Amino acid sequence: MPVYAEIITQPDPQDAADLEILYPNDSVKLLASANAGKLVIYGGRFNGRILSAFTLTPIYGGDYQIAQLSVREVTRRRGVARQLIIQAMKQLPDDLQSISADLRSAPELINLFAELGFTANNRLWCWQRNT
Repeated sequence: MPVYAEIITQPDPQDAADLEILYPNDSVKLLASANAGKLVIYGGRFNGRILSAFTLTPIYGGDYQIAQLSVREVTRRRGVARQLIIQAMKQLPDDLQSISADLRSAPELINLFAELGFTANNRLWCWQRNT
């Protein structure tokens, strides 16, 4: 099941419905924040549908935070989140120097983030771009 990452800004009606499945009652607010430049929404697409997504928020000076990783229930445990993050990391913002993720509420993601090169740093998992 190949998943392709894309930045979501102006979703068509089907994409908006898919985002609402991933983020019930929050998708409109997330899209408004994305359109205001406060965050980036990466969507994972398979067979024309968005199956997964996460937000990437600029913090300060090239530091970003990944959050709100969501995968549709019916496609969990199939590597969708892994593929989404790998594909998204190929198209990161130019100014991005590091990414942090707070995994305290999602310890099931620790192995995935470790595999992707994130390291534990106090309460956060961090990744540094190679210069």
